Amino acid sequence: MTQANRPIVLFDGKCGFCTWSVNFARASVHADVDFVPYQSVDVSRFGLTVEQCAAAVQFVGPGGAVAGERAVARVLESGGAAWKPVGRLIGSPPIRPIAAAVYRFVARHRGRLWGVEPPL
Repeated sequence: MTQANRPIVLFDGKCGFCTWSVNFARASVHADVDFVPYQSVDVSRFGLTVEQCAAAVQFVGPGGAVAGERAVARVLESGGAAWKPVGRLIGSPPIRPIAAAVYRFVARHRGRLWGVEPPL
């Protein structure tokens, strides 16, 4: 269940690496967001398609949705004090292209990465 006015992060609830990442963000980053497997909601209510959510994690906040490395940066920015500068760094113009390349690599190989058994 989500809390009103908190950003929503739509992630692949069938992906072990994605689930591991969400568990890490909850336990260590303390991100002030609600994590929701995109398979469990009607993503069109957020102005997104299933294809967009299957392709990349989505951060849905007051300014709309951002995907991929930008979503990861926003999650970190919404976390504890130690994580905020990391999120800002990932989202900064000089680092964003590198972060985008890393995100694309991880997204392409997520089925081969470590993870946990997804609840879905």
